[in-house]
Amino acid sequence: MAWSAGLTLHPVETPVLHNGKYRFAEATELTVLPAVVVTLRAGAVAPPGAVPLGGRSWRIPTSSPESALLLAFQLKADEGVASVWPDVILPIRTLQFDDPSYGGQWYLEELDMESLFSVTLGDPTVRVAVIDSGIDLAHEDLVEAYEQPYDAWSDDDDPSPNPGEYCSQGTAICDEHGTAVSGIVAARSNNGVGIVGMCSECTLIPIKLLGEGDGNTLSADVAAFEHAIAADVAVINNSWGFIDPIAVPEPLAEVIHRAATEPRDGKGALVVFAAGNDDREIEDDELQALDDVLCVSATDSYGQPTAYTNFGDSVDVAAPSATVTIAPNQSIITNFGGTSAAAPVVSGLAAWAMSVDPDLTAQELADLLIETAVPSPLVVADEQGHHPLYGYGEIDALALKERLIAPAEEEEPQGCACANAGMEGGTLAWAMAAVAGVAARSGARRRQKTV
Repeated sequence: MAWSAGLTLHPVETPVLHNGKYRFAEATELTVLPAVVVTLRAGAVAPPGAVPLGGRSWRIPTSSPESALLLAFQLKADEGVASVWPDVILPIRTLQFDDPSYGGQWYLEELDMESLFSVTLGDPTVRVAVIDSGIDLAHEDLVEAYEQPYDAWSDDDDPSPNPGEYCSQGTAICDEHGTAVSGIVAARSNNGVGIVGMCSECTLIPIKLLGEGDGNTLSADVAAFEHAIAADVAVINNSWGFIDPIAVPEPLAEVIHRAATEPRDGKGALVVFAAGNDDREIEDDELQALDDVLCVSATDSYGQPTAYTNFGDSVDVAAPSATVTIAPNQSIITNFGGTSAAAPVVSGLAAWAMSVDPDLTAQELADLLIETAVPSPLVVADEQGHHPLYGYGEIDALALKERLIAPAEEEEPQGCACANAGMEGGTLAWAMAAVAGVAARSGARRRQKTV
């Protein structure tokens, strides 16, 4: 494919700099550095002192910006040179958000999410189901984010929080949990309100499952996952679990397996579960221990495991517990927490990854999250690289980005024969209670649990 350059060098007898800048076009003045950037043709040999930039590209240091301009003009005539420019400072715009609580989202800074956001804020075709308590669809940070809402608790299409639910008294909206979790995943960015979601352009599929009373039934659990499957989601976040350690009923295990393998034409949805907040070991037959589940424990802003997080062989990765998020009635909360707040961080990151590479299967994405996780220096992992509190490590968003967006394949350096002129060398309650070695690790997620 042929390429065309917008700014080109036009030879002049004596290039002139004004205050260190050279005018490349009528409206474009750039600060010139004492070096030249050159791309060579195949077979050309790089001059001595050239610094490789990868492939056939090189940076040639010079004694001054003026020398860099002169050398660039000289090299334009060399047959071994494909393109040449003085090295310059480019006015790159930094990523900015007008969401007022963005600055308080310490977990985004800890994960270097701005680097990922510079690639994409998400793809609307990537759908993330949040199975949780009531979700305030009227919140300005979610009103443009969702499709196909469902209330498995009441079996209707309005998953909004019910007045008086989870209130000690009165009829206010006290149920913040589902809204907070949804905001961490998919709150819209640059809308002048609230926060920035981990995947702010992804599509939210809000599903209410948790309610107050005796409505938490097996049939509702199954219906929630069936709705997620029918909505063809890529990720399913579950910041809920059973009050007491019980074995997973077979119909629930089966529908979770289908959710992990059927959507997206068989690529499956990544099923994320919070580890739980009881400071106990997860048993081998519980929800979080299913082979189809990515189990997430919680860490604080110092990378320490939170005092309440559950632990055990079933924990796959750890993530920061996102304390700053949205709440019903256009409000913000700064004390959200629990593994309930860590799971949507992973779900949002997973949705971002699916936006970059939609061909990833759920299994491949789970393995990537595990393989790129960073083992904590605070503990000693077992010989498989696993620790009961951290799993295979804390999620590493930058490492995941690097795995998904590989640099262009480097060619063997060839160089150019250019002169070097100018050069110098019901039972679902703890969710609501939360509110009051790479090779050895590869493929570890769907591991068989010890019985």
